[in-house]
Amino acid sequence: MPDLEDAFYRVVDILDDETASPESVPDLLRTVCSLYGLNSAAYFGVNVSEQEQGEPYLAVTYSSEWVAHYRIQKFVDIDPVIREGFSSMLPIVWSAYDARSPRLKRFFGEAAEFGVGKRGLTIPIRGRSGDRALFTITSDQNLVDWSGSQRRFERDFQMLAFHLHQRILRARGVERPVPKLAPRELECLKWRAAGKCNWSTAQIMGISAKTVACYLETARVKLDASNTTHAVAKAITYNLFTIAH
Repeated sequence: MPDLEDAFYRVVDILDDETASPESVPDLLRTVCSLYGLNSAAYFGVNVSEQEQGEPYLAVTYSSEWVAHYRIQKFVDIDPVIREGFSSMLPIVWSAYDARSPRLKRFFGEAAEFGVGKRGLTIPIRGRSGDRALFTITSDQNLVDWSGSQRRFERDFQMLAFHLHQRILRARGVERPVPKLAPRELECLKWRAAGKCNWSTAQIMGISAKTVACYLETARVKLDASNTTHAVAKAITYNLFTIAH
């Protein structure tokens, strides 16, 4: 089993390399797969370039055979991750879809045959200026192992996916305004990033746990995040605070 803590920080270090170009994203995705023991990873973004508004940006580690088969079969018309992902804010677990209909069962079955992976997780990314993206990972873990890994993957990749998205935006000449948080909102987020619960944060800051929850919620809204973990990820990417590790 890969050391997921080490994998997370190694990917963060790679994403912090501002000299890398968008063309290196597939290599980065392959590194993510290697570090996390995954089958494949993919990034699909829209409105992520000032020069190519509306043109999608795609980076995948899927085989060229699967990409060609996907296009020939016009799977984009039935792919539930594409159809629903851009309107969702929460992580999408593929098992919620694969038994809905014979067509979807065939779609996911053929994906697995082409080496995509039997288990999948997609993280939707919603920017403040119309930019949208989907970050996907897949695995061939058995159901028991996947159930144990899924929660950690959701936590890590909500952070890493947004971090990657911001890196791609910057590399493609897109500058987005940085949200401004009040000092207390930022402090509550920082303690959450350090692993503190609301009660512990309240004791440290000398306020009530309900007030901590309120600050976290207003920070989440300002950052346009789906949950507190997502808000922490965005705060890290925007360099709103520094987490020692």
